[in-house]
Amino acid sequence: MSDSLAKKQEKVKPILEDVIALNENLNDEAKQNLLALLEYCNAKNISYKWSSTNRWNLKAKGDSIGYIGIGNRAVSDNSWSVLMNQRRFIQHEDFLAKKGLTEMVHNSLFYCEGCNGNSGCVACTALRFENPDTNVINGIQKIIDFILSLPRGTGNRPILDPATDGLSRIDNKKRVSGVTDLEGNANGNMDSLFNGKCNSYFYAGPYDYMSRGDNHDIVFQLDEPAELKMYGLVTGLRHNVPSGWVLYGATSKDGTWTLLDSQTEFPKPVMLYTEKAFNIDIPKVYQYYKITLDGSSFVLSQIHLYTKE
Repeated sequence: MSDSLAKKQEKVKPILEDVIALNENLNDEAKQNLLALLEYCNAKNISYKWSSTNRWNLKAKGDSIGYIGIGNRAVSDNSWSVLMNQRRFIQHEDFLAKKGLTEMVHNSLFYCEGCNGNSGCVACTALRFENPDTNVINGIQKIIDFILSLPRGTGNRPILDPATDGLSRIDNKKRVSGVTDLEGNANGNMDSLFNGKCNSYFYAGPYDYMSRGDNHDIVFQLDEPAELKMYGLVTGLRHNVPSGWVLYGATSKDGTWTLLDSQTEFPKPVMLYTEKAFNIDIPKVYQYYKITLDGSSFVLSQIHLYTKE
């Protein structure tokens, strides 16, 4: 990467329209297509502020929905692109088929050279529309319109599952303690699941030295024994979620763990900062609980526990 370009852009945070006007590598057709996309963004109140070298972040209501890139991160060549997180809408196959976007989307899947889509890294969950023409830009606009129409919680105001109406949620900040792994080790990563704050989160992935492998055991205890009727998992700032999990209960920390519930897939669609609740079919009073979360790379913001009112 050119340090001079990176430092220059970081200092001035260039306006995208100015970069387009001064760019001698983009041809007239490319500039017209890019400006047409910006006109759409302005009409939809979608901002596009400089984010990093040759990248501008598309944001609507504080939510990042993609990036516009001019050239590559090192130089300004004769290309431009739109990058989007495909996990947001690839799960909505009916929408893609209805709008005739299935082929366009699948042809734009972008994999980094290092892992070729196998490690779950951010680069491998992207769509890259390179030098989009008028038809592709029209498809991108349909995708963005769809994204903006989807319900979305926030870190301060998550969407709770209506299935828990009439139940009492245990105050995680006051009534859950002793959060550790199976060896009794505690860390802030696990504590984030029970701090009552959805803008913090539990992260499992290749860059987390606290969580290794594909199985993540978390043991926690209630300050007082309780009979759980339901429990809920709240997503976070990414669409990567556990691939499955198992919940256990025990009357003592060293006692026998009793299976309470098992799930093999997070219900779709996966929405940001949104709770999905699950029944405990045979509830019993326990003070100690264990959940084993499966997956090599995911984010989860909270675990909610529900008893009778």
